[in-house]
Amino acid sequence: MPDTRRKRGSRSRARRRLAVVGIGAFVLVDLGLVAFALTREPSGLAADAEPGPTSSTAAVGAQPSASPSATQSVATEAVPPTRLLSAVDGDTAWRAEAGTCSPGAQATAPSLESTTTAGETWAPSAVSTAIAPSGVDRLEATDETTAFVVGPAGSTCAPAFSQTFSGGAAYADYPDRLTGSWYVARTDRGTVHSPAGGRAAPCPVVVDLAVVSDAEGGVLCSDRTFFRTLDGGDTWDAGTVVDGAVSVTADVGTYLVASVGAADCAGTAVSVPSSTPGSAATRVGCAPATSETPGAIALSAGTDALWLWADDAVLVSTDGGVTW
Repeated sequence: MPDTRRKRGSRSRARRRLAVVGIGAFVLVDLGLVAFALTREPSGLAADAEPGPTSSTAAVGAQPSASPSATQSVATEAVPPTRLLSAVDGDTAWRAEAGTCSPGAQATAPSLESTTTAGETWAPSAVSTAIAPSGVDRLEATDETTAFVVGPAGSTCAPAFSQTFSGGAAYADYPDRLTGSWYVARTDRGTVHSPAGGRAAPCPVVVDLAVVSDAEGGVLCSDRTFFRTLDGGDTWDAGTVVDGAVSVTADVGTYLVASVGAADCAGTAVSVPSSTPGSAATRVGCAPATSETPGAIALSAGTDALWLWADDAVLVSTDGGVTW
């Protein structure tokens, strides 16, 4: 009996020693895993994470995805348009090149073109006035005879307001109307001017502007975030990102955005930006024309018609951009 108890005691002590050795090995392995985890990029952050929308509430220091999607194949930053388009209806529209202005240099009058044949033919006119405009930052047409432009003028390239009531036969300066207008001056793209006055933009660089009323408007920023205001720019919403966005227009209580680089659209995609931060834009249609030249796409909504100008192509849609 004593021999049996001694054998049982020896086996018990051996099992305890094995247990201690096993626990020690587990601890060493666990410490090694912890050290490895601390020296690598955490999953779900930085390069491992899908890029989220950029807005005024985005986390500071967030990094872009290391694997951009097909819709992000376009340039990182959008640029101000080199051309402007203002649609009146399905037949009538006005257009212009943005032009250039150099302080101290002699101004070259910008040229506007108008059509009443859905873009088949265009009639040119020079915006030549006493204040000497040399570029166009905003173009707005009312009908086939009336349109105005806001753009740099004179030796200082300060913003000026010029208008025609004769289809371009003559233009005149209306400096008093400048203060009551929406525009973004090319010399200060961080400020949005509305009828309420100059207001800080929701981003450092605004590339396009869409106007609904004296108080309501929207801006597209260079990082392709679209922001809305309901009080003339005093406050802005959180903003929503529209991948590949290059131009924006207002259309009957909503906004439409033209985008390039969409995987399922070989031309220019037209979408309605979401009013909910972080939500994707709703695709309306795909126009069969586009441009690889930055700034060379313009979108404008008129009465019962949406126009797109891309390179040499001018397209008109009468169903809100679904078909062209």
